[in-house]
Amino acid sequence: MFGKYLNKRKFPKEENLGEIYIAENKIICRSNDAFKNCEINIDAMQYAYMVVNAEGESSLFICDHHQNWLPTNFKGFSKVYNTLSKKFNFNDTAFFKNINKNPQQKHLVWRKLHNTTFKILDENYNDYALGFEIQSQEKTFINWDRAYQYLEQHPHVYFNESPYGQKILNFKYPVRLGNIILTDFKAYFDNARTDVPVLHFYTHAFNVSNSDKSYYALKERFQKDFSEENQYFGYERDDQNSFSFKAKGIVISIVYTYDSTYLFDGAYTSLSVKNERDYPELLANSDYENIIEVSEYVVIDASVKTSSDYKRNRQIKRRPANLLPNNNDAATIWVDHKNSKIGFADKCYSQVYNTCDISSLTIQNVLPAKGGGASYLELNFKNDDRSYVILYGSCHNFDVYKEKISKLTGLEIITAPEYYDC
Repeated sequence: MFGKYLNKRKFPKEENLGEIYIAENKIICRSNDAFKNCEINIDAMQYAYMVVNAEGESSLFICDHHQNWLPTNFKGFSKVYNTLSKKFNFNDTAFFKNINKNPQQKHLVWRKLHNTTFKILDENYNDYALGFEIQSQEKTFINWDRAYQYLEQHPHVYFNESPYGQKILNFKYPVRLGNIILTDFKAYFDNARTDVPVLHFYTHAFNVSNSDKSYYALKERFQKDFSEENQYFGYERDDQNSFSFKAKGIVISIVYTYDSTYLFDGAYTSLSVKNERDYPELLANSDYENIIEVSEYVVIDASVKTSSDYKRNRQIKRRPANLLPNNNDAATIWVDHKNSKIGFADKCYSQVYNTCDISSLTIQNVLPAKGGGASYLELNFKNDDRSYVILYGSCHNFDVYKEKISKLTGLEIITAPEYYDC
């Protein structure tokens, strides 16, 4: 009790700059400075640091999957700190020894300990390029090329929401990835297309000590399993380690983050699996290509592009063959009066819309500043408030085509106010 009393006297002086308090299971921080406002879910707390910034201002940093800063000079801080310290057994020595010191620094005062979430096998599976295996009673192998809609209906999965509002697919059983068993393998499930393979799986790999030993253990096993030409060293620095491995378009990456000026040691290795394979069959647009009629067109004699992210946007297709005479592959806007369509294409990709769905187009120029600037041709839809970038290029690329595009499409072309690329 006497030690705690001394500790209370060492808190920085509290001022009327803001207020911190606990309500139910949340820590509330309120201030006139909106950047310092936060709400922390106490049940979701992962770690806490004592931090002194470059201006000598001290805070208690708490991660509950979001970054939160509690200034030590706000009203109520000492009461909240003592409540948390008692509940979680904070390292008060580290906190009070350094809280009033300069220069810039950070010290861990508490961390939630996680159970081990992976196991390295003594086996020699060689199926990284094929998929992964659910460790159910009757083991189930899932090919990387399986679509979202297949996994969505699988009996061995369930869904929840991430702290950032994303839909997350979880497996009811551990998963074998090559020669690694992962107990918390997940997939981001917020893709607009469900007829494509799942693009991103991930897990937080904790070892028994909740340290970077997880990174080195996984790296050692992967280096054993992958040939040198399929190993891609990123970097191993004081602030972060990174290594990747490739298996026929499947990229397995491991990253471990340490304490540094702007980063905090997470105590786990972030393991991700990304599907970077091409699926050209998804680019086919046979139904339209078989009936296409290019009534009129405008060629954009500049380096402009449309989006190529067809695995997320089903509207993106390949450029129709022989769109222009002599198989010219210049960027093109065309109208198809027979089928009531309007199309946009760069050298490789195209997007086609029903003319009746478009209300107008907008040219948005972004002037060079810190960034290089750009120009965007946007579609405005009749039944939707959104604007959609259909073509983009260098600043002012579309200005000289404004009248031509308007005449071609019969649509109003709006010139939006310019702004700087800061």
